[in-house]
Amino acid sequence: MDRSVERSLLTAAAGAFLEGETTPELAALTARPVDWGWIVRRAEAERLGAVLHAVVSPLSIPAGVRDRLRVAWVSGRRQYLLGAQQITKVLSEFERDGVPVIPLRGPALAELLYRDPSLRPFTDLDLLVREADLPRALPLLARLGYRHLEGGHSLSHELTWRHAASFVSGRPDELPIDLHWGLVDYPGIVPTTAVHHQELWDRAVRTETSGGTCLGLCPEDLLIYLALHWAIHHALAGLGWQLDLALLIRRQGDAWNWEVAAERARRWQIRGALFYALREVRERFEVAIPPWFLARLRPAGPRRILLDRLRHRGEERLERLDYLIPLLVMDKGSDILRALSGAVLPPASWLRCRYGKPSAFSAYLAHWARIGRACARTVGAGLGRAHR
Repeated sequence: MDRSVERSLLTAAAGAFLEGETTPELAALTARPVDWGWIVRRAEAERLGAVLHAVVSPLSIPAGVRDRLRVAWVSGRRQYLLGAQQITKVLSEFERDGVPVIPLRGPALAELLYRDPSLRPFTDLDLLVREADLPRALPLLARLGYRHLEGGHSLSHELTWRHAASFVSGRPDELPIDLHWGLVDYPGIVPTTAVHHQELWDRAVRTETSGGTCLGLCPEDLLIYLALHWAIHHALAGLGWQLDLALLIRRQGDAWNWEVAAERARRWQIRGALFYALREVRERFEVAIPPWFLARLRPAGPRRILLDRLRHRGEERLERLDYLIPLLVMDKGSDILRALSGAVLPPASWLRCRYGKPSAFSAYLAHWARIGRACARTVGAGLGRAHR
């Protein structure tokens, strides 16, 4: 079934929120016969239920749809209030112990970008610490009642091979905490970016939140982080992530130092991911990103052609290509080969950490079975008919 009108309505709703007013396009689309059930389900999947409530509730829409969207807003409001209270407490404990920490998303980002922070949902609290501070940060979380959430990975595995680990308190009103000591994890074994994390801390700024002041990424680093997170961890799928980027770009206006952002993207080897994310935002929301900036980042070759074909097949298709898209946005072919070889033939020490099998042979079998399932899902998503 053709869903182009419904998708256009969602995009128009996000654009209306960005502009701060109901647009004629959105009003015209809501007046048409549309599948509101599909729209609401898709909005919830793309983290836009509360935003959709904010922009379409004043318009002529079915009462049942308005009520369901209001539930999304009420839920978001409750989650924001609880999350803001929780992160204020955690940040104060980190400060008391002298452990620098930067909130990456969650309530802090919602307050920075959204006129009503309840409109940006979040399901966990992301905190960035220096890797050297992990020996202090981990006991601090344990003292606050948080335990590691394995989810298939032991803490020793994540400390050795990844850049983040999740912790839960077990208290029903508290969100999980994702503790980061790096920006992103690419596919494969070892992250292949050359991000200089100390630079993030050197450029960190003080930001105002409902609970006081805290450290935050500088605007250019925040832009890079949000773009990388969307491209690598969400395979360029999800309108909500694009809205975050559009709001940030609008918020800074003429104060952007695009030259600095381009230089960091080149030096950190993340030009591809940054290009695809920001090009999509520029085309969808018409935000002011200089053409020369995108031209400097633009990749060449068949990977760009393939990704351009995939991105026009709809958000649902991209969501199922979460293993392929992060490879396609890598800067160099050698990066892809290194990631693939690391995924197919990982070191024995990685296998022991990851699977806990009694022998390397049984660990390899378990690993290859997992890789096979991921490949089958990716091929099926890439070759199957696009959802309409």
